[in-house]
Amino acid sequence: MLVATMIRRTDERTRQVAAAAGIVLGLGALVCAVLLGWRNVPGVLGEWLGMVIGVMTTPFFLEASFGVLGLSLVILLNHWHQKKAGDELVYLEQVDDAAGLPEHAAWAVFREAPLEGRLPTPLERAQGAMAIGDHAAAAEFLAAMTDDELKLPETLGIRLELARSAGLHELAGRLETMLHKTGGGPA
Repeated sequence: MLVATMIRRTDERTRQVAAAAGIVLGLGALVCAVLLGWRNVPGVLGEWLGMVIGVMTTPFFLEASFGVLGLSLVILLNHWHQKKAGDELVYLEQVDDAAGLPEHAAWAVFREAPLEGRLPTPLERAQGAMAIGDHAAAAEFLAAMTDDELKLPETLGIRLELARSAGLHELAGRLETMLHKTGGGPA
């Protein structure tokens, strides 16, 4: 693993050095071509290149022009790298009521905006409570339901499971009969 990481870093550095060398050599070739060939360019373009070369090669402007050129190149490469790597913006989601949670569980960082949350239905809450074995909470969630909701096959299955776990065999038998009548099948 360490060798693979070192090879990956070496490959990355080699690519960085090769890119920098290519930029410097390309820029050097361009400057040499313009310095040597501006006299062969006809018309206004040739005169303009001669004037630019003359101004660019004066002692103060030479350093300034290469400084501006280098800075422009660095900004251009940085912009390209940011477009390639993506946005650094992340969304921080923090729990307001973090009672009982460990410090590291009170917040989470997302690259994309998290989806809007919704409160689970009482049936979903009862199913979750039964899944973790919290029978008292499941009974509370079932008590909050309307009579029509209590007669749904999914709710009857939760009620049957709760009755069996509480040892209420007579109630479990009635719920099982109701579940078969609604077409829910055996639980």
